[in-house]
Amino acid sequence: MTEHVARHAIPAQNETLVRVLTEAFLGDPLMALMFPDADNEGLADHPRLDRMMQEEVARHLPLGHAYIVDDLGAALWTPPGIDAPSDDFVALVDELAGSAVMEELMPDFIEMMQWKPAEPHFYLHMIGAADNARGKGLGSLLLSRVLDICDRDGTPAYLEASTARSEALYARHGFETLATVHFTDTVALRPMLRPPA
Repeated sequence: MTEHVARHAIPAQNETLVRVLTEAFLGDPLMALMFPDADNEGLADHPRLDRMMQEEVARHLPLGHAYIVDDLGAALWTPPGIDAPSDDFVALVDELAGSAVMEELMPDFIEMMQWKPAEPHFYLHMIGAADNARGKGLGSLLLSRVLDICDRDGTPAYLEASTARSEALYARHGFETLATVHFTDTVALRPMLRPPA
């Protein structure tokens, strides 16, 4: 049996990071709300999601806390005191989702941002596994890669869970749900904070 290891991602793994995260988020409720696929109800549109993930990886890889497990799982973290460049990204998401969609969702995004801690923290921006690797512990492996640093340095970690399943995973790793921000009756994000152990 192969033992999986979460390693720092390098630029040569850019395409793999994009592929894994695109695959992981195709069924994500918020992504499906922002980029609906007309032919597949409940799924995000693949080309638009892929384009967004290309930009997400480009923004986060230089920050030093992008992680990959073989070609099966990936996570993008923002370290304390550093923000990923956002100006071009906001414009891209507005273009991909459409101004009308983003205008409707903006109050919910603003509400969600109010839960982000003011103190320095690690922020889990994205984490996911390829379809054939779900339920095999890769999420826990990717989380532990940074949570160990948080515990060593006394740094909190923060994220937003988009599904009940992911919320349960994060709770097992010490994250506490702060609120539920409803984008629609069926789509919500749950800001979660984890104090260092």
